[in-house]
Amino acid sequence: MRRTDTVSRLLTRRNRMGYLYILPWVIGFLFLQVFPIAYSFYISLTKWDLLGTPSFVGWENFRGLLEDEIFFLALRNNLLFMVFGVGGGLLLSLFMAALISEPAVPGRGFFRVLFFLPSLVMPVALGLMMAPIFGTENYGLINLVLKKLGLGQVEWLGDPGLAIWTVVIVNFWTVGASMIIFLAGITNLPRSYYEAAAIDGAGWWTRLFRITVPLLSPVLLFQLISGLIYGLRIFDLPAALANIGGSRSVMMGKDNSLAFLVFYLYTKAFRYWEMGSAAAIGWVVFLVGFALTVVIIRYMRGSSQEGGV
Repeated sequence: MRRTDTVSRLLTRRNRMGYLYILPWVIGFLFLQVFPIAYSFYISLTKWDLLGTPSFVGWENFRGLLEDEIFFLALRNNLLFMVFGVGGGLLLSLFMAALISEPAVPGRGFFRVLFFLPSLVMPVALGLMMAPIFGTENYGLINLVLKKLGLGQVEWLGDPGLAIWTVVIVNFWTVGASMIIFLAGITNLPRSYYEAAAIDGAGWWTRLFRITVPLLSPVLLFQLISGLIYGLRIFDLPAALANIGGSRSVMMGKDNSLAFLVFYLYTKAFRYWEMGSAAAIGWVVFLVGFALTVVIIRYMRGSSQEGGV
């Protein structure tokens, strides 16, 4: 019994020391993450200008979003960006990674560095770099070329129908980071599958869709969720593009053509001082991201089970 009591006291002491060691992290987690999240939900139910006292208005801020045309324009832009910008970028980066991973491709190390380096440019700097290319209706390399060809000039950043596609195109500049992750996943795949497929006469595209993509499902899941989060919280790139489009006075581009959810949240909070509406937009971003993440995970799990993985 004495030995059992001694062991029990040692375990209790060890557990107490463990709790003591993790206490700073727990305190930081509660005060720097849990409390701000809970408080933001409270703010979303109030009317507050950051200076006065918040006044409770219930679900009025959320109902106001349902009647806000700019909010739905921003939501549309985010969804289009996630589908074509993030989705297209993942497809392009997967194709590039699969191509570079081929032993027959010369200079693989050079192309790996060449495609990855542009992704090191910060989004704000990237947006400002696009000024000489897109510019305004009467300025920009593309419009100068169109003018020389006798074609009409285009307002890339001022037309709501074109601005989102400009952001999508510019975002392709950063596909090198996703390419490196895919390349790391492809490098670790068993080569025996590819050797067997080569013996059976399978071509490059067949090996890509029948071997590489199915075996990369964990990496694809990670990339999809990461891209989803990035697509929902994108802010700095459209903000920088709005500034080079000669639209600083209207903040989010001409006719709000560059409105995105987080960009609109920032505008609501720090331009119009509507903290309640801004917090409501933040919770919409969270709920949309959570719902899409659950759908993606369930779909990937269902596909894995059907494939016998």
